[in-house]
Amino acid sequence: MGSLEENAKEPESNLPQELPTPTIQSESGISIPAVQGSYCWGGMCADYAGDVELLEGKVPVSVLVGENISINLSTDVPPNEFTLVEYVNGETRPISLREGTFQFAQEKGTHYYGAFVGWTSPKNSQVSLGDTSFAFVIRGVEKK
Repeated sequence: MGSLEENAKEPESNLPQELPTPTIQSESGISIPAVQGSYCWGGMCADYAGDVELLEGKVPVSVLVGENISINLSTDVPPNEFTLVEYVNGETRPISLREGTFQFAQEKGTHYYGAFVGWTSPKNSQVSLGDTSFAFVIRGVEKK
């Protein structure tokens, strides 16, 4: 007879087979397209240019300054790591997320963001179950 632990389903089996694609949306309902960056998922890895390079030539979506922006990865298993940065004058500025939501900048103009999301084994945090990164660009506009 196996112990309970042996029969418990591994959380990684709840991770989707397909690479999670983020749904990014402003609180007023504007969809913000994400550009896929480097990832390792389901035994496949791909390397892409840096976030800012990925966004070259992309037209930013206009969002009101100060709006809340939500990022949903549509996975049953929450990631162990979710890092979001804004690129400002060649520097990266960490952005704090609360339950997948952050407050968009108060400054008007074009804002570039990059995210890294990773899942690790519950038994060993050194074992990656998969990771993905993506970038997006938003233009801040004043309320009319």
